[in-house]
Amino acid sequence: MIVLEPFCGVSGDMLLGVLCDLGGAPEILGRFEAFRSAGVRSVRVSVERVLRRGIGATAVRVEVEEEEKERSWEELTTLLHEGARGVGASPAAVGRALKALELLGDAEARVHGHPREEVHFHETGSFDTVVDVLGFFLLLESLGNPALRSLAVRLGRGSVRCAHGLYPVPPPAVAEIAARCHIPVEGGPVEGELATPTGMALLASAATFSPSLPSLIPRRIGYGAGQRDLAVPNVLRGVWADDGEDEAVWMVEASLDDATGEEMGRALERLQEVSLEAHLLSGVGKKGRPLFVLRVVAREEELSRVRDRLLEETPTLGVRSWPVARTRMAREVRPLEVTVDGEPLPVRVKISRLGDVEKRKVEADDIARLRSRETDLRPREVPHG
Repeated sequence: MIVLEPFCGVSGDMLLGVLCDLGGAPEILGRFEAFRSAGVRSVRVSVERVLRRGIGATAVRVEVEEEEKERSWEELTTLLHEGARGVGASPAAVGRALKALELLGDAEARVHGHPREEVHFHETGSFDTVVDVLGFFLLLESLGNPALRSLAVRLGRGSVRCAHGLYPVPPPAVAEIAARCHIPVEGGPVEGELATPTGMALLASAATFSPSLPSLIPRRIGYGAGQRDLAVPNVLRGVWADDGEDEAVWMVEASLDDATGEEMGRALERLQEVSLEAHLLSGVGKKGRPLFVLRVVAREEELSRVRDRLLEETPTLGVRSWPVARTRMAREVRPLEVTVDGEPLPVRVKISRLGDVEKRKVEADDIARLRSRETDLRPREVPHG
């Protein structure tokens, strides 16, 4: 579990920074630099250590040269899918990124009083929004998709100038996301805008919220830096923690003997977007008919969406669900180096622990990348931070 403390607000680059500082693979963000499409001429992503009022933090800066920063909803979602193909994003990461983008779009639509498809996005229409949104979920994947929890978000105070003039803090889209998703917020601690629409949409789509720090065992502390120097440390703190061995989740299941393999593949992909796990099993049903069993593990807050998606995406007429306990090993992804033809190359190793049990496994994508080369596997840990 990662607990986020937005005591100085939240933004897309702060979220990218804190995940990198907690061990997320920054080279994932570097993949966006090769993207060229839809008016995007160049992308540069830098990840570096900085100081904010004496606090060491990781700063991620995304610089995009593009023909147009204002896009329609259709253009923005097309850009997301093109960017996802360019960096090889998983369907699950794309689905979660699209959900966050939809929150952003719905908030803008509500503010402007028009359908989402008719809204033109100003500050959030640039490709750097795609990098923030998709990069966030790719970094979470590299960390093993830990659960996210957030404390109340500090919004700042005073006024801010945006595309539609001078507005009080928080600006309209931020206020709309907070209201729509019931995000706890606070004023201060300094003048100006501290929470951006993109940062709020990412928190709302990925985290649950707590009024105070929950009981936990801290394992690692990370800081993501904001771009400005303020009178307080402009950082987002993240606490990587063990929150106990067991987690209460729900099992949702449906059996189908009248669906094709293509339909089941599509349904499985769609269910993976809104759940912790989704699996497809085969069996034999009534009258000896072969059947599929779709089995999904979801948190309680995901339960209604999982049920709805099962009914929407498959021919089933009903689903079964029941509460279960899930025991998880605490996981982290640590960068290592292997020597290939005398050249040191990075790989990621997933380390899982529970009590005295520890397991280590090199990420499958990294093995595939090195498979065609003769490898002298002598890993040594790369210092982090």
